[in-house]
Amino acid sequence: MLKKVILLMIMVCVHTLGADPRRGHIQGQVTDQKTAQPLAGVNVMVLDTEWGTMTDEEGYYRLTDIPAGSYVLRFSMIGYRDISKINVEVHAGNQTHLNVELVTEAVSLDAITVTAPAFEKSKGAVVSERTIDLGEIRTDPASQGDIQRSVQVLPSVSNTSDQMNEIIVRGGLLGENLFIIDDIEIPNPNHFGQPGTGGGPVNLINAEFVQSIDFYAGAFPAQFGDKASSVMNIKFREGSTNHPQFYIDMGMSGIGSALEGPIQEKGSYLLTFHKSFLDLVIQNTGLMAIPYYWNTQGKAVYRLSSKHRLIVNGVYGRDHIEIDADENDAWSRGAEYVYTENETYATGGTLLTTWNKNMYSKLTLYRNQLDYRYDVERYTSPGHRTDFANSKFAEGETALKLYVSKAFSPLTDIQFGGQIKNVHLDYQSVSWPDTLFFYEGDSIRGIFRTYDYNTSSEDRHEQKGYGFVSMTFHPLERLKIIAGLRADYFTMGHTLTWAPRLGLSYRVGPRMYLNAGAGRHYQTPFYYHNMTNEDENQPALNSKYSDHVIAGIEFYPADDMKFSTEIFYKGYADLALPSTRLNPGKDTTDTDLYYLSEGKGKARGIEFFFHKKMFERWYAIASYSFSRSELWDPRYEEWYHSSYDFRHVANLVGGYKLIKEDSWSIPMKILTFNADEFIISVRYRYTGGRPYTKRSYYPELRRWYVDENHYNTERYPDYQRFDLSLQWKVHFKNAHLTSYLNIQNVFNRENIWEYSYGEDGSIEKILQYQTMPVGGFILEL
Repeated sequence: MLKKVILLMIMVCVHTLGADPRRGHIQGQVTDQKTAQPLAGVNVMVLDTEWGTMTDEEGYYRLTDIPAGSYVLRFSMIGYRDISKINVEVHAGNQTHLNVELVTEAVSLDAITVTAPAFEKSKGAVVSERTIDLGEIRTDPASQGDIQRSVQVLPSVSNTSDQMNEIIVRGGLLGENLFIIDDIEIPNPNHFGQPGTGGGPVNLINAEFVQSIDFYAGAFPAQFGDKASSVMNIKFREGSTNHPQFYIDMGMSGIGSALEGPIQEKGSYLLTFHKSFLDLVIQNTGLMAIPYYWNTQGKAVYRLSSKHRLIVNGVYGRDHIEIDADENDAWSRGAEYVYTENETYATGGTLLTTWNKNMYSKLTLYRNQLDYRYDVERYTSPGHRTDFANSKFAEGETALKLYVSKAFSPLTDIQFGGQIKNVHLDYQSVSWPDTLFFYEGDSIRGIFRTYDYNTSSEDRHEQKGYGFVSMTFHPLERLKIIAGLRADYFTMGHTLTWAPRLGLSYRVGPRMYLNAGAGRHYQTPFYYHNMTNEDENQPALNSKYSDHVIAGIEFYPADDMKFSTEIFYKGYADLALPSTRLNPGKDTTDTDLYYLSEGKGKARGIEFFFHKKMFERWYAIASYSFSRSELWDPRYEEWYHSSYDFRHVANLVGGYKLIKEDSWSIPMKILTFNADEFIISVRYRYTGGRPYTKRSYYPELRRWYVDENHYNTERYPDYQRFDLSLQWKVHFKNAHLTSYLNIQNVFNRENIWEYSYGEDGSIEKILQYQTMPVGGFILEL
């Protein structure tokens, strides 16, 4: 398949030698970030060209007949901070839709002009925040178009493995990131996810739909909650309002197509569909596991009136995998025969209302659902297997959410709102009788333990709700304060929590800020853990919480450069601990399990981040963090390393763009196939060894057991990986082709994911991605 992709790219690029590049259009709307009011008279300039225009009375702008290519757009207006949008692509015969929000500048006209237009500030935050756009996702050599992997270049973010895109922030735990898509929450936007986590091997969000991502790594605004570490606020772009546009694409996440276009001159739509193709490629290779998945996604925007806009979104994904284990395969140890099937979706609508020039609201009704099903069988003799366990795990949420923003002046504004949510829980599980034997050599000596047939089911509804208020004001011209308060209530355990938030930002000079933030962040316990406690007649779990304290400096050496450093502390309390971690010497084969809110943890560290955006031809990112993350062992009253205490995490990313008009050497012309634009990017990542708990082998049971006396005393070797990305862009008469070749782990370093433990006492390495070339393309018509 890879050879065919490369051949296709070569053939298409050769044909472009006689291609006649056409022109395209850029249009969109400019609004005030605080009030959502359209801004008239905004200057819109295409830098280093003669093209420019101004927004009309409704904030709309249109730039026409621009030659196909990539540009930088500058938006400026008196009283607002300039914003530059980088890598805005214009495709032949098509329209690029780009909406922009401007932020009021809280300085007088005779004050020092504040610059740094290439970097946007997320609303309501002053620390640990970053806005990522589609252009940055496309040029990241390691993300493969995966929006979760795209944020892993930040110093505050680490991941669990190459195979999974889980976001681990500042020594946190699994499932602590909040995902929001245009005001709709989705618990886990991934194929093959697992209950209680927020990651998976394949993200089901089409990155080509993304306009921007606001990522908060700590002390995030009061409107966001029920997560202990971070927030990924994803904003989809709007479709073409001019004429229908169509594209097809193929890459690591599958093969698919998308369609967009206008709706009665009052709105637009986006629709996409993707399907895995790995099953078509490897089904005859003899591999034991073949993944099948598909997803679809859509967005529609419709202007009901000059003050009311309706926005409808939907994301749906389905996947399944069948594993028929080979006893000699390290990947399948203990799995034997497993069949899993997952389904996830999130859909809803938002009514955006602008009440007056200083106030707007968003009313959102949505529903999301996660369904996990699995069936496990074990071989009792060659060619024969029996049922061992199966389970259905379903969680659905229906919610109504209100958000209101009102500006009293350019220096003061307030946001408030809340949400009510009905949670539907449906769990079913069956485990068949099993026997754990004593062995002496290859012979069974006796029975160590028997497990009876067990079945359980639960179908119930619970309610959750929250309210929040947040105010931004400037007691001094250079000082900005954001103060917020959030209250959450959950009927399971009848838990009411209060979470204050505070952010401070002081402008030292035109290009430097001193920032600080603090806040408490609650997260309701994993629903299933509370259900388990009810079965064991244990008290309901408390909501765990983390206290964030952050301070840092931001410095902008140039309009397209940013340097920042932050120190942070994050303290955890009321973590849910399994009963096996509360009783020293407890038999680990015992199935009596419940949870208590007796855990605590802490993380602290320092981070450095440098970002040079591709204002012209090159971009660069350098990040480094040193941190310590620990959890408390209540049995011995001592701290131990958390599972994601990497200590050192470093990233180096860089890229350079060439265009057809450059005087290329003969080798460069061969490499670029004479494409209109060619981008080469590289990325190097280093992390310290991940901690793990030592296991002990019991030959009389033919089993390995985790050493429950001392957790995470061992570490895997350090992780290093170098990635390379080549990207070609070709402008046809009436089409645009972007093709790419990414090579992950160029030097084929053997990074260990984990160890596999055999029944015979053997230990084998399970490696992360080795050298893996991935090609793909996007053809827009």
